[in-house]
Amino acid sequence: MFDAPIDTVTLWAGVGAVSVAVLTVIAQAPTTAPPAATATAAAVDEVTTSPAGSVERRPLRAQYWSLDGRQLGLQNEGGTSHATLHRVAIPAGDRRLGQVLDGAGPETVFSSPAEFHQAIDQARNRSRNTRWWSAPDRLTARHVAWGDVDVTLVG
Repeated sequence: MFDAPIDTVTLWAGVGAVSVAVLTVIAQAPTTAPPAATATAAAVDEVTTSPAGSVERRPLRAQYWSLDGRQLGLQNEGGTSHATLHRVAIPAGDRRLGQVLDGAGPETVFSSPAEFHQAIDQARNRSRNTRWWSAPDRLTARHVAWGDVDVTLVG
């Protein structure tokens, strides 16, 4: 009279199995949205189309970033997003280009426009071989012109 019918035990076992499956799916869902590569690319594009001397700083909510000419990528635990730039931008991957990105005049860091151009070519080649870099807290884009060199540095 007080025994549980066999159907009730089967029902509770089924409910328990479904609950575990739902919790597993929820636990694996990302807790963060993928970073906004399109908005970041728009900020870089604004600088590339502005006069030399233009600078834009944008907070990044990404763990890693990549830039290969016109393709910008951002990655965090929520996923990866990519956006295409309208014009080519170069990652400031070495110390001297980083100084120019931070506001130093290229003429104070490089001995000639040709040396500046060579550093840009090396950075462009490095960006093709490096997939992802650790992302800074904010991404800076700076349009620089010196001699016959006209470039947008990003870092």
